[in-house]
Amino acid sequence: MLRNIQALRALAALMVVVVHLETLAAPLGIGAGQLAPFAVGVDLFFVISGFIMVHTTARRRQSPAAFLANRLLRIAPLYWTLTALLFALALAAPGLLGATRADPVALLKSLAFIPGERADGTMRPVLFVGWSLNLEMAFYCVFALCLTVADLRRVLLGVAVLVAIAAFGFAARQHLAPELRFLTQPILLEFAAGMALGYRYQAHPGDPRRARAALALMPLAFLALIAAATLPEPLARALPVPPALAPAAWLVWLALRAEAGGRVLAARPVQALGDASYALYLSHPFVTQGFAFLAAALGLIHAGTAPALMIACVALAALVGLAVHRGLELPLTHLARRLCTPATRTRAAPAGAE
Repeated sequence: MLRNIQALRALAALMVVVVHLETLAAPLGIGAGQLAPFAVGVDLFFVISGFIMVHTTARRRQSPAAFLANRLLRIAPLYWTLTALLFALALAAPGLLGATRADPVALLKSLAFIPGERADGTMRPVLFVGWSLNLEMAFYCVFALCLTVADLRRVLLGVAVLVAIAAFGFAARQHLAPELRFLTQPILLEFAAGMALGYRYQAHPGDPRRARAALALMPLAFLALIAAATLPEPLARALPVPPALAPAAWLVWLALRAEAGGRVLAARPVQALGDASYALYLSHPFVTQGFAFLAAALGLIHAGTAPALMIACVALAALVGLAVHRGLELPLTHLARRLCTPATRTRAAPAGAE
C-alpha cells in the first residue's frame, strides 16, 4: 500500500466535503461558486484510480471478467446500500432532499451505473455524488479491455481508447444525447494520465534527493490544482482537456516520488482517513445536509458561528466516514466476496489498496 496515495485520497475526500458546506458558509459571504474549486478532489481521485489499476495489475494475470467482477464487488455494496437508504428517505420525506426524488427508473439506473438526467438538467444518480462512479465504471470497462495485453501495450491501449473517446465526445458534443456527452467528457483523460503514471512509476527507483524536492513542490502543485478549478466555467467547458488534468497528475506524481525516496506521510489518522475515503465520499452528503438542516432549525447559523460550524461539520463527516467504513463498508464487501462464485472470489484487499 502506498501511504502517500492514501494521504492524497484523504485530502481528496475532505476537499469534496468542503464543496457542500455552502449553507454554513453563506453568512460569511461565501457562496457555492467560491467553494466549487474544491471539487477538484474528484480529479485527484480519477488520476489515482488510473494509477492504481495499472500498479495493482502489473505483476498478476487477471481476466477481464474477473477484473470487472472484483471491481463491482469493491464499489457496489456500499454504494447500493446508501443509494437505497436515500431512496427510502425520498419516499418518506421528499421535501428534505431538494432535487432528489423517489423515481424508480432513476433508482434502477443508479444501481446499474447508467447515467440519467434529472429534472434540473444535471446528470446525477439518486445519490448525487455517484456521478463519479458512473465514470469510474466506464473506465473499468476500458481497462478490462486493456487486460487482454500486457506491460506497455496495456497502458498504450488504455490511453489510446480514452483519448479517442474524449476526442469523439469533444468533437461531436453538440450532436450527442446527454448520456453520451456525459460518458465522453474530457475528464476521462485523467484516468489516462493515471495509467501513464502507473507505468512510469515502475521504472523509477527511489532517490532521497528527488524525494525532498518532490515533497517541497507538492504544496505548489496543490495550489495549481485549486487555481485550475477557478477558470470560468464557459472557458473550462470549451477546453479539450480538463484544466485540473496537469496539476492533479503532477501532485500524484510528486507524492509517488516522495514516497519512493522515503518521504512518507504515515500519520495514523491520515492513513485511516485514506482507508475510509470511499466511505467518506459517499456518506458525507447525509452529514453535511443533515448538519446544516439541524443548525438552521436551531438558529445557529450566523457569521459568528459559521467558521466553527464548518469545522465541526467536516470533522463530523470524517468521523461518520470512518464509522461507515468500519461498520458498513468492510462487512458488506466481505459478505459480497463470500457470496460470489469461486471463479471471481478473491481475498479482500485492504481498503484503499485498489
